[in-house]
Amino acid sequence: MSTQLVAGTIMLNRANGEKKFLVKEEQSGQHFVTTKMNQEYTSLANILQALKLEVLVDIHSMDLVELTTICLDDRKIPLYVFEMEETQWTHELENGYTWAKPSTLRNLLKNFSISDVPIFE
Repeated sequence: MSTQLVAGTIMLNRANGEKKFLVKEEQSGQHFVTTKMNQEYTSLANILQALKLEVLVDIHSMDLVELTTICLDDRKIPLYVFEMEETQWTHELENGYTWAKPSTLRNLLKNFSISDVPIFE
C-alpha cells in the first residue's frame, strides 16, 4: 500500500490586486507543498504542520478557502488552498519555495484529474 499524501498551496493577495500562489521549485518542475500523512492527525493538520515547518508560515494569518481532491497515478490526494494578505507575509521564501503566477498554477493543475468530492476512507 502506498503512503497517503496531502498537498496545499497559499494564494497571496497582493496590495495591487494581483494573486500569487505558493509552489515548490524542483529540478522536475513546480509542485504543490506536499507531505506524507501522519495517520494520528487529520489531513488538514498534516498540511498545516508542513506549511508551518517547511515554509515558515504563520498558520494563524491565513484562511482555508478551498478543499478539493486531485488524482495522480490512481492516488487521491486532498489539496488545500489557503489565502493570506500580502501584509501578513513577513519574510523571504526559502527551501525552493516561490510565489507563482496564476497561469503557473493552472499549468500545474493540468497534471491532475480534479474532483470536488472529499476523500472518506
